[in-house]
Amino acid sequence: MRGKHRRRRPPPGPVTRSTLLAGVIALSMAVPHQAGEVPVTSHRRARILPHASASAPNVAASSTDLPGEADGDPRRFTIAATGDILIHESLWERAAKLGVEVGRAFDFRPMFHRVRGLLSEADVAICHLETPVTTDGTLSSYPVFAAPHQIVDAIADAGYDSCSTASNHSLDQGAGGIDATLDALDRAGLAHAGTARSRAESRRITMLDVDGVEVAQLAYSFGFNGFIPEHDWQANRIQIGRILDDARRARAQGSRFTIVSLHWGVEPLSSPTAFQVRVADRLTRSRFVDAIVGHHAHVVQPIERLHGKVVAYGMGNFLSGMRPSELWPDGVDDGVIVVLDVELRGDAYRVRNVSTVPTSVAGGTWRIVPGA
Repeated sequence: MRGKHRRRRPPPGPVTRSTLLAGVIALSMAVPHQAGEVPVTSHRRARILPHASASAPNVAASSTDLPGEADGDPRRFTIAATGDILIHESLWERAAKLGVEVGRAFDFRPMFHRVRGLLSEADVAICHLETPVTTDGTLSSYPVFAAPHQIVDAIADAGYDSCSTASNHSLDQGAGGIDATLDALDRAGLAHAGTARSRAESRRITMLDVDGVEVAQLAYSFGFNGFIPEHDWQANRIQIGRILDDARRARAQGSRFTIVSLHWGVEPLSSPTAFQVRVADRLTRSRFVDAIVGHHAHVVQPIERLHGKVVAYGMGNFLSGMRPSELWPDGVDDGVIVVLDVELRGDAYRVRNVSTVPTSVAGGTWRIVPGA
């Protein structure tokens, strides 16, 4: 039954959505105010929907095939998305020290403390968990990651609803790493997209519910650092045809808004590559894709509209141990929270406005600092 997986909304942190957005960078993407707009008057949190059958017909559905606005549908909701969560040794060493204070092996929760309010206030909050968690307690950092599973508890505590898990590090710990990561996300009540434990799971569309409006999340990566999956369904690779097929299936299964998470680009370029632009152009031409959010370059990349759809090419590093150095430029410790204000216009949901909250990671404490 719908709602039985309802997420617990964490209590707000010291920084609220209203105080953070006071310093927001508002992008010049707003749709002009229309008479009769219905404001957002109450807060909602997404619910994880039971998976639709993986064998649902692969048919194209236009927006006119969808039911009109139901009495309970919200006219507006918000989606917050963030960039790479990349767990280096410096972070887990700090988390181990913080864990001593609360009787835990690792405690990453304080690192998210100052952004918790904003994330928990969004109707849907999407993270990108770039690194798998350990399968047997053995930890490793760059170049082959295995993170403490307690990072997932911190992600849930911060207010996220779902995480993309398709990245160039998806296969760092093989199939066991995929299984351990998704098991940890399941235990924390978080939805996930991008990797799978079985062929059947790989065919399922990740759906989140906002007061009856179904939001689909799809996720893919450009590659896996030379690792070859035992089965091609274990980790999603960026293939335009496959993505468009999944977006069509999402719409056929009831999605009113589909957001695509893409792990792409070249480190540490702040401009999108020709590949990124080409993929974004092809995807946003489809009526089944409503927004794209990207990661991997470890620096913030532009946000623009293509064919009326928002594309955030790269959201930078949200939490990592990377610092400016001879190898990495200034800005490698920066990220951005992208907030999509989605509104019902006619019989379809569209991004009305985009706003951003810049963030940085404070070295030593490894706390995410908003408005930096």
